Amino acid sequence: MSSGDAPARLAALTALDERVARVAFQLSKANASLCPEQRQSAGWSLHAANLYSRELRPLAESRFGLDGDLPGVLAAPPASAAARAGLRPGDLIVEAAGQALTRGSTVREPAYDGFAANVARLDAALASGPVEITIRRGDRVSSFVVGPELACGYDVQLNPSDELNARADGRRLFISTALAGFAQSDDELAVILGHELAHHVLGHREWDDVGGVGRTQNTGREDVSGGAGGKEQQADRVGLYLLARAGYDPGVAAPFWRRFGESNWRVRYPQLEHASAGTRARRLDEVRVEIEAKRAAGEALLP
Repeated sequence: MSSGDAPARLAALTALDERVARVAFQLSKANASLCPEQRQSAGWSLHAANLYSRELRPLAESRFGLDGDLPGVLAAPPASAAARAGLRPGDLIVEAAGQALTRGSTVREPAYDGFAANVARLDAALASGPVEITIRRGDRVSSFVVGPELACGYDVQLNPSDELNARADGRRLFISTALAGFAQSDDELAVILGHELAHHVLGHREWDDVGGVGRTQNTGREDVSGGAGGKEQQADRVGLYLLARAGYDPGVAAPFWRRFGESNWRVRYPQLEHASAGTRARRLDEVRVEIEAKRAAGEALLP
C-alpha cells in the first residue's frame, strides 16, 4: 500500500478502535460482578504516538495531538466516567492526581513500555476513587475530575492483522482488525468479544507473571456455570449471556457464525477444541432460546 493511503489507513484503524472500545466498555461494565478481576475504570480507550508505526505516527500526532508516551484519549464511550467528566477524543493526558506523566523519548520504532507505565499510573490513581486529570486540548490546558466505576479488569487491544482472530490471555482481550472489520454491527462485535471475555469469567485463562503469557486454568468461577462441553463451547454459551446482559442482541450470534463459516473455510470444519461454524451456530441458537425464556419468566440472566 502506498504512503498516500496512510491517512485512510489511520482513519479506518481509528474507527475500528473506537468501535471496539465502545462495545468492550459496555460488556465490561455490565458484567463486572461476574469477572474474577475487577477495577475502577474511566471507560476510556487510550493510545500514544510511540505506539504507531513510523509511517502513521506523524499523522496520528497531527490528528490527535499525541506526544511521545503521553496517553491520548482515543475513545470516551457515551455513559463512561470519562465522557461524564467532559473528556473527549483528542485530549492528551499530562497529569493525574498531581503527578506528571512521562513523555519519554520519541523512538523510531513502535514501543509500548513507556505508554504502559503511564497507564499504570492512571489506573493506580483511579483505584482510589475520583481523581483530577489534567489534559492538553489544542493550545489549552484544563483539569477534569473523573469518578471511576467498577468494571471488569481486562484491557482490550485491537491488533492490525489480516488474520481473522481473537484471543484472551488472562489479562487482556485481543481482536484483529480483520475480524473486527468483519463484524457488521456492534451486536456481532459483542459476539466475538463476549466469547473472549467469557474465557476470563470462567477462569479458562490465567496470566503467567513469570512467563508473561496466558496459560490454561482448569477451574471456573463458582457462581457461573459454563454448562456442558469443552472450554470453547462453554465460552460460546456464557459469552452469549454476557452480551445479552450488556444490552446486545443474542439473536445475531447464530447468523454471524453461519456467515463466518461461509466466508472462512477454516471454521467450516471442527478444529481442535472448536466445533464447526454450523455446530456453533446451532448451539448458540439453543442458548438464545434459553435466554429469551429467562427474560420472559423475569429471571436473572445468569448462565
